[in-house]
Amino acid sequence: MAIIFNKEGLKDVKPPCVIQSFINHNAVLYKVFVVGESYTVVQRPSLKNFPIGPAERPSIFFNSHNVSKPESSSDLTALDKIEGLFERPNDDVIRELSKALRQALGISLFGIDIIINNQTGQHAVIDVNAFPGYEGVPEFFNDLLNHIIAVLQNQATEVQQVNYSNTIGDLGVDAVTERTCCAVTGNSDMVMDSWNFESETSGSMKLQHQRLGCNSAVSPNFQRHCAATLAAKASSQ
Repeated sequence: MAIIFNKEGLKDVKPPCVIQSFINHNAVLYKVFVVGESYTVVQRPSLKNFPIGPAERPSIFFNSHNVSKPESSSDLTALDKIEGLFERPNDDVIRELSKALRQALGISLFGIDIIINNQTGQHAVIDVNAFPGYEGVPEFFNDLLNHIIAVLQNQATEVQQVNYSNTIGDLGVDAVTERTCCAVTGNSDMVMDSWNFESETSGSMKLQHQRLGCNSAVSPNFQRHCAATLAAKASSQ
């Protein structure tokens, strides 16, 4: 990456490239690690403030990964003094940003790099990582397991609802009406559990039930690991 201070500096880079306006943010980067509806914010070092406007100085080239490492220490991250505002990330803003990105991108595991403008306090998203390393996120595995369980439970509920609708359609209106009337009048001979529906013409029909498990498309080893982990998680609740 590079910081360009003047028009002449544009000659130092070759397209294709992405151009962003530099925002002074008091050398602090906030990395947001998203797992479904959960997220963790980790503070990292970042580029120091630079004078606003064109300047007669050469372009600066750097590796962004080295600059934002937890142990990073260099002239680029050394801040002489805090200028303007120094605010922490706003939870409401982070929550809305992660929700909007989940919906727009259709993914639930990703990272967001955010800086806060030291003049306005506005949050700026400068990068989105499709699958970050989750380094420094102590609750990552717990959040991931909770997210997997929630996804599987939602899928099971959707399948049950579809099967229920299909079964009602197969039974017909008359059978459903008879089933409902009998239940209301308290006829115990006709009241069945939530899995069985009986009628004079169709007999007994059992709805399908999707158990909590792993997708068959993944490898057998991962399926066994996933099933064992989920079983341990469920038994602890």
